[in-house]
Amino acid sequence: ITLKAGTRVAIVGETGSGKTTLGRLLARFSDPTVGDVRIGGVSLRRIDNEALRRTVVVVPQEPFLFDDSIIANVGFARPGIGPEEVEKCVDSLGLTEWVASLTDGLGTQVGNRGSALSAGERQLVALIRAAIVDPPILVLDEATSSVDPGTEVSIARALDMLSRNRTTISIAHRLSTAARADRVIVLADGRVVQDGHHDRLVAAPGPYARMYADWIESTSVTDTDGRG
Repeated sequence: ITLKAGTRVAIVGETGSGKTTLGRLLARFSDPTVGDVRIGGVSLRRIDNEALRRTVVVVPQEPFLFDDSIIANVGFARPGIGPEEVEKCVDSLGLTEWVASLTDGLGTQVGNRGSALSAGERQLVALIRAAIVDPPILVLDEATSSVDPGTEVSIARALDMLSRNRTTISIAHRLSTAARADRVIVLADGRVVQDGHHDRLVAAPGPYARMYADWIESTSVTDTDGRG
């Protein structure tokens, strides 16, 4: 797979297809036993770890938060950053209103592993943390399926802002994410079985069209009187 810089890519597939493994390889949480992962032609094995963490930032399904304030949790990603810059990042993601709604704004304590925040709010903190690093490559292990409705819209808006003008690779659990991507890569049993734009893949016979039809059916709601 060769990804063009600045492209929004969705990685999709059934459970066990290799999506999460591919995400781990892209971020060098694991090394491939066969083949290589390269950025600009340079193997990840040859990139200094600190430089790699500035180049590739992963937003996981369950972001780890320290028992401290929000600003401390996002600031550790770029030591020495001032509160004004953090506020600028918050504003760039459209999250100023959300922060203002918290008890102590950016100074709000998140609790042990973020226990004082909802799942969606923990995800918002992770997105601010990623924005502070401002990496050219972003890997998103999508976690919107379990977030509260109150923050789902904020997360979607922040993700849209964050992914602009950078290479964004989404491990997509929801196919609505794939529908918005520039390119969809379909995995099965650890191999690429389809690759292309959502519109083309959904119109062609194959695993993606079947997955999308099943997803649409599972998310549709029918009223008791038969109306959709």
